[in-house]
Amino acid sequence: MDLQAVVQLIGNVGFPIALSLMLLQTILVKFNKQMDGLEKRLAQLDKTMNLILRTFHQNASKSAFRQDQKEED
Repeated sequence: MDLQAVVQLIGNVGFPIALSLMLLQTILVKFNKQMDGLEKRLAQLDKTMNLILRTFHQNASKSAFRQDQKEED
């Protein structure tokens, strides 16, 4: 926000309301940045969990195959 826009905002709505609006804008910008960071972390967590599940299922199927072979012997 440039100085002329701030002065015009104060003239239109008054100083306390103008200050509140500027603080609200600042808070919303920071909140959106944090939400973007959380979305990226959640996406990475999802990929990691899928990888762990795939590995677990592969190991479980290999283990079951080995047990079947032992039982046949």
